[in-house]
Amino acid sequence: MFTSVRTTTTLSLDEHFIKHTAATFFMKVEGDGMEDHGIFKGDTLIIDRSLSPEKNSIVIAVIDGELTVRDFQSIDGEDVTVWGVVRGSIRDLL
Repeated sequence: MFTSVRTTTTLSLDEHFIKHTAATFFMKVEGDGMEDHGIFKGDTLIIDRSLSPEKNSIVIAVIDGELTVRDFQSIDGEDVTVWGVVRGSIRDLL
C-alpha cells in the first residue's frame, strides 16, 4: 500500500519554525537522554530564546555551566537557568 504525498518546490524553515529570527539558534543533540520525548542523538534542535517555557515545553537548560536538553517539568525545584525553548527538531534520515 502506498500513501500519496503532495510535493512542493520550496520549503522555508523560517516560515514553519522561526518566529523570532534574532533569538533562534540551532543545536545538535549529543546524548540519548531525551529519546522518550522523540529527541535522538544527532537531531538538530531549533531553539527560540525569546519564548517563556510552558508546562509541557522541552527546554535547553544551563546546569552546572553546561547546556542540556530537559523536559521543563523535570527541572522544577532544581537550580537551573532556562536558556531557550525547543520549537522543533530536524532529523537526518540517511
